Amino acid sequence: NTDVDTGTETIASVATATHDSAFFDFVIKKGLNVRSGTVYACHDGTSVAFTETSTQDLGDTSDVTLSVVISGGNMELQATTTSDDWSVKSLIRAI
Repeated sequence: NTDVDTGTETIASVATATHDSAFFDFVIKKGLNVRSGTVYACHDGTSVAFTETSTQDLGDTSDVTLSVVISGGNMELQATTTSDDWSVKSLIRAI
């Protein structure tokens, strides 16, 4: 569980040396505003491709944008928010 305020936070990460792809299952919540889904990401060692799939929203979660980047030997799921007090939980399946 990661509390995310205005800005960008790393939610979860996997080592690029041992994992080529990952499914990041997530739930984002602030009050009654909730989004759940899966981000699928894969990398070639230098760049990453990702897509957010199976997303369901209740309320307004437009303040939160998810992205996947390579940083320091890890593939990281990041959440960027334009408002405070979001809670993000993630479960990782990586191969």
